[in-house]
Amino acid sequence: MDLSSWFEFTFYDAIFLVFVLGFFLYWLTRSEQPLPLPPKEVAPLTMTDMTCEELRKYDGVKNEHILFGLNGTIYDVTRGKNFYGPGKSYGSLAGHDATRALGTMDQNAVSEQWDDHTGLSADEQETANEWETQFKFKYLTVGRLIKDGSEKADYGGRKSFVRGAESLDSIINAGAEDSKKDN
Repeated sequence: MDLSSWFEFTFYDAIFLVFVLGFFLYWLTRSEQPLPLPPKEVAPLTMTDMTCEELRKYDGVKNEHILFGLNGTIYDVTRGKNFYGPGKSYGSLAGHDATRALGTMDQNAVSEQWDDHTGLSADEQETANEWETQFKFKYLTVGRLIKDGSEKADYGGRKSFVRGAESLDSIINAGAEDSKKDN
């Protein structure tokens, strides 16, 4: 083997060398881009029941929290503001009872007034139930959506939380028991 063959410099070697040097110079002179700021954490709300009118102010515009009702339960979907925030794909649900809209998959089906969900087919109700199964493991539970004039439950000052498999009735009963112990 001839030693001069080791030091041959071809056109392709020159292109490769220019590419490597160019990349190295870019790497040396690049400016560090700051990381985007993490989303602002919003403190959880104190658990409470709400009427449709009270719920409307939590649309992401009037209040930084984004809430909506689903099957009679109110969820805080603020951390999903890229979906549920103003002008986003599901933004029309914010501040409303979303059961009919999610059950029928028609976002225009949100109601401004109390909706007892009569008229939903079994399949539509099942679809709404599937949505709720996802929400109770992902988003904070704030309370129940109630009719005007209905009595609000006492949650004992508990903050909203992801309830998972825990039923809302057991939470209400635990809050009532805690308030009895305090008396």
